[in-house]
Amino acid sequence: MTLIEQLSQYAAPFRFSSNWLVRLETHYLGGPRYWGAWEIADVGILVVFRRNGVVERTKIALLQSKRLYPIEAEAPAEDHPTDYELGFGRLLQAEQEFKSTVQRRNFTFSDQSRYRALEYKGEQYKAILNYIVEQKIPVHYLLHNPLRLPSRATLPVEAAKNTADSGSCEIGCRVVSAEVLDSRLNVVKLKKFENPSFAQVAGTTETLDTACWRPEYFVADLVIGCQEGYRGGINPMQDSKLFIVFSRRSGPISAAISITIDASAG
Repeated sequence: MTLIEQLSQYAAPFRFSSNWLVRLETHYLGGPRYWGAWEIADVGILVVFRRNGVVERTKIALLQSKRLYPIEAEAPAEDHPTDYELGFGRLLQAEQEFKSTVQRRNFTFSDQSRYRALEYKGEQYKAILNYIVEQKIPVHYLLHNPLRLPSRATLPVEAAKNTADSGSCEIGCRVVSAEVLDSRLNVVKLKKFENPSFAQVAGTTETLDTACWRPEYFVADLVIGCQEGYRGGINPMQDSKLFIVFSRRSGPISAAISITIDASAG
């Protein structure tokens, strides 16, 4: 949701001196899991190449988001079906639940912290790999990490000390192919249902794996540069994969980002 909100601030089309036009659109779908019991991707990226307004080609990239959990967290805080039934009622917590939520807690992150909602050879993990084989559409993981490792945070945040972190982003979000990740976890001999650590996925903080890309490099250089993603057709009615991903409400995504590049006719 943070990614979509940030990108939505750049919705106005940009026209360059070359007369090329770039338009960025976002759409939050939300809703249930789609592929059997699991969603395949949280974010779908559609890149549309136009010339003088006419579609010439498209590219698709699918991202499944997972975040790095602090060392203190031993289990993923996944939503429970009851949460959807309660709706806004979750905002009015019981007294004991509220006290537990606001008590002072320390959170630490290191390269041994784990992606606790990512289970090696779990149901969702296998569903994503099966989707790639059956649909021939690549899926990538969008891994949410702190700006730097190691790092530490304390909640509740002290209001007087709540200043923006102006430090450089040494790690941050990283994108890795689901197939590359599977190969990497095979090598480190992770056990079934174990959660991989940052080090097992991306290497050490001193020597990050070159296949763990920054999101902007993944989109601008690899997807638009036709090195990653699925090359679609120009008409969803004629390209079944393009139609399934972006035109059916039961498609495997909950949010979409569209990047349209329109070249001048010259």
